[in-house]
Amino acid sequence: MKLCAVIASVLIPFSCFAGQMAEKAGSPVQQVTYCQLVKDPSLLIGKRIKVRAIYSYMFEVSRLKSPECCPDRDVPIWVDFNEELEGSSKKLLHKFPKGMGFVLATFEGTFDGGGPFGDGGYRFKLAVDRIKSLENKANPSPHHHPAWIPNCDASGTAPAKAHSSTAPQETLHAYTASGNPRAFLDGVQLNWNQLTLPRAVVPLAGALNTTYKS
Repeated sequence: MKLCAVIASVLIPFSCFAGQMAEKAGSPVQQVTYCQLVKDPSLLIGKRIKVRAIYSYMFEVSRLKSPECCPDRDVPIWVDFNEELEGSSKKLLHKFPKGMGFVLATFEGTFDGGGPFGDGGYRFKLAVDRIKSLENKANPSPHHHPAWIPNCDASGTAPAKAHSSTAPQETLHAYTASGNPRAFLDGVQLNWNQLTLPRAVVPLAGALNTTYKS
């Protein structure tokens, strides 16, 4: 009798959890463009969405970026991946560049606005449980800007917010944390000869073989 009670105490919560996951996965999905998402993200909080976007990631960075220039300013959106991704989604995830990179794909998941998320600078998060397609991928490089990553700052279409143009901070953080001076992940071409560096990061300027101001 006690054994039955123990088994029941384990199986019942598990069944409820499985049922909740199945119900969540089967919830209606609202397809939106990235520009629609950042125009008024509060309208989509708590909803399952499907969005085509660029995923930019590295050490302590995991965020969405627009695959095209939007008329509205960008909104930082943190990205988490469900550990229990389905088979096809897991296969696509394994095709992402290791450690850091850019990926253009269609993601499906639950949109959350209960931040802060990530490093504390993200009010919104997409919890991805499905990857529907993988169109392009690239490793970060200071000498190559993939054509499928828009440079919206340069176009003047939608000037980015201070937090959304985080290439210098992300790059310097990645270098000091991992020793990799080539972690350029924010999709913006940088002119390092015009970048004013604090004296503490002079070794980084030497590693990049460029001049600096201090």
